[in-house]
Amino acid sequence: MSTSLLYHGCGIVGYKYLRTQYQKGTIVFGIDQSRSSLRCPVCGNRKVTRRGRVLRRFRSLPMGKKPIYIEFAVPRVECSKCNLIRQVKISFAHNRRTYTKRFERFVVDLARHMTILDVARHLKTSWDLVKDIQKRYLAKWFKNLRLQGLQQIA
Repeated sequence: MSTSLLYHGCGIVGYKYLRTQYQKGTIVFGIDQSRSSLRCPVCGNRKVTRRGRVLRRFRSLPMGKKPIYIEFAVPRVECSKCNLIRQVKISFAHNRRTYTKRFERFVVDLARHMTILDVARHLKTSWDLVKDIQKRYLAKWFKNLRLQGLQQIA
């Protein structure tokens, strides 16, 4: 397999494909990030030193009925400019999320045609995860909605 499936199928750009594992009915793709692309997440400085890794697993778009996971050892870096030690930013997922941005969009698209419970059953995930994704989507798109023409009824 090459990185083109990660790019076209999962929306993952700038990472190197390592391996594929088949575990209990799921497919797990392992990826890595090159040293030259590491940046400080605070100031964007290129002069960073690696300070360990944290293994994370992200839910991605399913392939047929098989769930797909992306396994990535997220590097921790120390910046020579701001002297902070932080995890690098992940381009394909939001901070503190266990799923990719493309999976999030897929859930929102399915929720337009199905109930939250149906989406959760179809994707073999929890109802709370689907509800949380939908709630953040609605909050983002309707935060500036102005209700005009409503008059106070006395």
